[in-house]
Amino acid sequence: HLFVVTLRCGHSCPYCQVSRQNDDKRAFDMSEETANRAIDLVFRSPSPNLKIEFQGGEPLLNFERIRYIVLRAKDRNLSEGRNLDFVIATNLAVVNDDILEFCREHKIHISTSLDGPKDLHNRNRPRPGGDSYEKAITGIDRARAALGRDEVSAVMTTTSASLERVRDIIDEYVAREFHGILLRPLS
Repeated sequence: HLFVVTLRCGHSCPYCQVSRQNDDKRAFDMSEETANRAIDLVFRSPSPNLKIEFQGGEPLLNFERIRYIVLRAKDRNLSEGRNLDFVIATNLAVVNDDILEFCREHKIHISTSLDGPKDLHNRNRPRPGGDSYEKAITGIDRARAALGRDEVSAVMTTTSASLERVRDIIDEYVAREFHGILLRPLS
């Protein structure tokens, strides 16, 4: 179950499929009412295994809503008894110790983006300051230290700029000690 908790994002990825909004546009955040209805919808599923994945924009820009949903869903699950998992799909640009502690405490998996080496990643994922790659690598290292290596995965979005850089991309993933590359094609 995908929960888009905000459309806000500090990146301007040319391939973004979200109607991205600037960081200060809080009107594009998920409301508590919508979160409650979404949780109800999740638990209507007959599956014994439920996964909630937080997306955006950059979902960590509305971390308080993520916290609310996780706590509310876990409380509801006390009577439901399902296998309940959480994932945050994040660029890690705004991750901090409080967020990572909450993720550790509630066993939340992190899925991030790594489009390849520095120049390719920064080209695909521009942000003010041109430091998308540095933010991603620092965030990956911090998240792995806080949550464990296996709790952090990365996805590579394939663009025309990627096609001639296959070896560079593989080398980047090997250097970062990822054991596989999840490819996200452009549609």
